[in-house]
Order: sequence, then structure tokens, then C-alpha cells
Amino acid sequence: MLSVRWSSLALLALTGVGCDTGAKPSRDAGSQVAPTARAPAAPRDAAPPLARPGPSSDVSDGGAPGARDDAGRAATEDAGAPLSLCRIAYGPAELPFWGAATLVTSPTSLRVVTNDGGKPRVHEVPLAAPPPAGAPPVSPARALSFEAMRGPPCEVAGKWAYCPGPGGLVQRSVLGGADTKTVAKSRPGTRVAAASFGGDHAIVAYLDTRKTTEGDTVQAFVALDEQEPVRLSEDGAGATSVRLLARGGGIVAVYMDARSAMLPLHARPLALLGDKLSLGNDAVVFVGGPPERGVDFTLAGAGRGLFALVPMPKETATFGVAAVPIEDPPKDDVGAVWSSYPNGLDPAPIAATTRLGDTAPTWVARVRPKEAPPASPRVLELGKLDSGGRFTSLGTVAEGRAVAHVAIAADAFGTVWLVYGDRAGSWLERLVCP
Repeated sequence: MLSVRWSSLALLALTGVGCDTGAKPSRDAGSQVAPTARAPAAPRDAAPPLARPGPSSDVSDGGAPGARDDAGRAATEDAGAPLSLCRIAYGPAELPFWGAATLVTSPTSLRVVTNDGGKPRVHEVPLAAPPPAGAPPVSPARALSFEAMRGPPCEVAGKWAYCPGPGGLVQRSVLGGADTKTVAKSRPGTRVAAASFGGDHAIVAYLDTRKTTEGDTVQAFVALDEQEPVRLSEDGAGATSVRLLARGGGIVAVYMDARSAMLPLHARPLALLGDKLSLGNDAVVFVGGPPERGVDFTLAGAGRGLFALVPMPKETATFGVAAVPIEDPPKDDVGAVWSSYPNGLDPAPIAATTRLGDTAPTWVARVRPKEAPPASPRVLELGKLDSGGRFTSLGTVAEGRAVAHVAIAADAFGTVWLVYGDRAGSWLERLVCP
């Protein structure tokens, strides 16, 4: 936590000791673990293990007032609204797996996609208008059996799903289909990213280790369809995380190169020329200070703007989310808009919706400390991001467990879906927000 870690941060920067340049490998997705082997969990017939928050006054820095509900309660601009302004329309429902997942919406259904050893497994929920205000939320039956999905989630790009499998093999399959094909080899335990050009063309980006004059270096690569991969990260740059998002007729790639003393964030446009992938100029859009171990980021589409959201230290004694604008085309050294946390968190899961070019709200779900003390519990907070990169909290959605992963999606009815979990299980819920 902040008060414990920051005292040694300056010493780490001076000595050159700190974060590794590569992500640590974890057990491959799809490892089957018997329920008795996992961490102790609440009884399956107990109340949902992540408690709903009540009224609170945990506000990190007294942000400007934001949205208000009918009772006049104000959501603050920064971490910690006094009371959640969203009502539950579905769940929280315990899912038949524990581990990270991806959410995909269509006009008629929500798909919860998990990684079963390199193959996508789909849990489908029919979509309808949410219950009216005052009606009880939909409460589906609890799952009777559970499976472990240990490892990075699948990424979905149009009709394609890309899933890291055993040994880091990246498998490509039609979502809902049975056939899979290996299209790349990534560093085991690291996430992939995927995006669609529309139609039948899609790309996958991933991390792998290569020998260079500076020793083994983790770099980013990208592959179009089933073609040979090409290197995405620039000469002299490593990569510790990568994300892709379709924008206009192309795709923008954003990758992070977390080092012990600084955190460069790169972006470059990708285009489809005939049946070949064309890489545009690489821009170093932002350089942060010494990062936390396990730092990661997500992309958020806000109106016509695109932002990289990076939970990281702002200064020696402060921590928050840096919203870094990704211009079109990307530009070097742009400023960031900050949203503060009460304390630091390592790692700090975050997710956001990515619809570009429309007026739909941009939703952000983030895990943060509830209060400033080092032993403060974590909370899952939901909010909105405006076109200038400013975050407005709608309150905490859940608290009481160490949430390790979160995914978010918005449906055609304007409601928000969240899937989140810890070592004991995963939960799905739907929220109606102002």
C-alpha cells in the first residue's frame, strides 16, 4: 500500500532496482483444479460474497459534484461516491467458473467468454429490457458445479476469438465454433489483444521474449489473420502489456514498456493494405515515473476520443489513474488527466467500455482501496469518463473481497454489465445507472 511502499520508492529508483521488464508467467488457462483445491470460499447457499456497500463518506480528494439521483445524492468526480447511484437489474449471480472473462453484447444476448485451455467457452444470457424501478432484480439460480479458468482471458474480435493456451500458444477460432488453429506463440501467462478490421479480417497482438544485444527482452508482436507475425514494438523498446482498438477504418495499437525507473506508453496506427498489415509511426505518448509492480492499463472510448487508463503513481506519495489521450494519429508527449485513489494498489484492476464516435456513456470499473490506511479493504467502483478524460464516480458496486479481475460491457438498453471475481469465484451483474 501507499504508506508502506512509497517510503522505499525513491531508494528503488536510485539503485535501479524495481519492476521487471516482463510480466510474470502464470498457470495456463484451462487448468482443471478440483473445487477442494481452491481457496476457502463462502458457502454456495450463502448471500453473494461481495457485499453491497451502504452509505459512506470515503472521498479521496473531494472532487467536484457530478450526477445526482432522485434523492439528491451527489456522485463525486473522484474515488468514492457517498452511495451507489446505480440499481441492480440482474444478480449478482455466481457463475460456474472462477477466473477472468470477457463480455460481448449483441442486440439479443450477453456472452460471457472464458478461456478453457486455449478454446473459448461461452455462457449466454438472453437480453431484455431491465426490470422497472422498484421491481426486484433478476436472480438466476446458483451454479451447482465450478471449474477453474486460470490464466489470461480470451479476446474477441468480430466473429473471432483468440485464446492463450498451454505453453503460450495463441489459438484462433470462430466464437461458438469448434475448430481452432494456432496462429502465434506468446510468453506463457501474458494477455493477448485482438481487434477486427471488419468482415473476415482480424489481428492479434501478444508479448514474447527475444534475444537482443541487451539480453532477453519482452517485445510486442502482431499477426493479421493467419499470416506470419511482425514486431510491433520499436527497436530499443520492450513491452509489458498491449491493447488494440478499431478506430475509423484502421486499428490503433497501444503498448506499455514498464521499467524500474519509468513507464513509457507507446501508440501506433495499423492499417490494412490489400491483404497485408501496414504499421504506422510509433509515438511515445506518455512517460510516467517509476511504476508499481504488475502495472497494467485498459483503453476507453469516450465520444470521439480514445484514452489509455493507467493506474500508477502520480508523484512519490500519490496514486491514481492517468487518462492519457491517444490522438489520431498518435502524438508524442501528451498530458494526462488524473483521478486520485486514497492509496496505492498493486495490481489495480481496471476495465472500460470502448465504443467510439457515439454519445453513449463511457463506463469505467476500477478496483481501489476504500480508504487511505495500508490495510484498507478494496472496493469495486463504477463511474463515467467524459470526452475530456475526467472520471465521475457513481459509487462503489461491491466490497469485502480482493477483486482480482473485472470486465465491463454496455448493452443496447443502456445498462451496464460487470463480471468480476476473486480467488473464490466470479459474479455477473447488471446495473441501471443515471
